Amino acid sequence: MKFTKTLKIRINVPSEQETLLRQMTEQYRQACNFISEYVFTHSFDLNFFSLNKVLYRNIRGKFRLKSQLAQ
Repeated sequence: MKFTKTLKIRINVPSEQETLLRQMTEQYRQACNFISEYVFTHSFDLNFFSLNKVLYRNIRGKFRLKSQLAQ
């Protein structure tokens, strides 16, 4: 049996960092859409290593994400 738990959390950030957080989450959203489009146009290859090899550098460069978010 599989269980899923959904949590709703509030992230409190100082006002001077709020803009940075919003920019980062927007870049992350765009990167997710980019990956999704790639997967849909490349026969749904969902192998982590294949995707990482092809997309990692693109994601880091195009969306300027830190490595943990790009993974």
